[in-house]
Amino acid sequence: MDTKNRDYVTAQTIQKEEVVNYFINNGYQVLDIQQLWRHVHGKLEKDNKIFFFKIASTSSIGERTRNEVSWNKQINQLITRSGIDYFITPKVYETGTFKGKFFYLSDYYVGKLVASKYPPDTKGLKSWLNKITKTNQFFLSLQNVTFYRDINSDNLIKKWDGYFQKVNGWYEEVKENQLQEVLEIVKELKTTYKPGVNHGDFVPWHMIQANKKFILIDAEHASSQSPRYYDICYFFHRLYTSANDPNTAKDYLNKIRDNISNKEKNIFDKAIRPILASRIIGGFWDAKNGDLDELKYHQKLKDDLLTNNLY
Repeated sequence: MDTKNRDYVTAQTIQKEEVVNYFINNGYQVLDIQQLWRHVHGKLEKDNKIFFFKIASTSSIGERTRNEVSWNKQINQLITRSGIDYFITPKVYETGTFKGKFFYLSDYYVGKLVASKYPPDTKGLKSWLNKITKTNQFFLSLQNVTFYRDINSDNLIKKWDGYFQKVNGWYEEVKENQLQEVLEIVKELKTTYKPGVNHGDFVPWHMIQANKKFILIDAEHASSQSPRYYDICYFFHRLYTSANDPNTAKDYLNKIRDNISNKEKNIFDKAIRPILASRIIGGFWDAKNGDLDELKYHQKLKDDLLTNNLY
């Protein structure tokens, strides 16, 4: 897939009235519609069934939305085949384009998130950690899976110069935080990298509680080419720095380690360091560009990485 010169971030405003008319003309009742950022989304009803809909605001963003559909369809098939009962992904019923912008309709879910970051609330998260780590183990077990964004795509090592240039660009903007040692650790990824299946935005605020299982949503960044253990590092980093909960983050990482062999532990311990290092630099960059003055947990995680105090 040709991804050059694509802008997957910059959103455009879509006229919601036009979206409403489109769905009404196709036999749906529009119960809710809003645009928070890159997508217009909401709730539809037809033949007494409620649907969630999501429309990309640009054709480039739509490439990531197509990738989300690819993930949902394939992962749900694998869940059914494997008899998994602790998580699901939304079932997709319809896809299409609205004025050249991709959209899909899926199941609509009502429920609390497993945890939230605005404001930080992780009180109930520990009761879900076993199922979350089992989900990570399931993804680690998957092979021969290709998502939409991976078609004709090079792996990270073949794209290394561009990847490291991006991380180094973040570093240059936040190097006042003494991140040189962290940047050096990022370079280790060139030798530790192995591809793996990752959701790409694996955080507890993308998990909706549904009785004894959770629904994993927002898989726009899913890939089978991203580094093995990326989801684990991403969850750990966001729980630590965005939800301000380093203790639960470490509990999570320890649960992961408890469920892998001693041989894999050695691989895991080496492999997660450069992934976390890149996330730490990215976290400082996000904080600076989000005008966040509080860097306490970002600094603390940096220190934990450099002193081997992650567990």
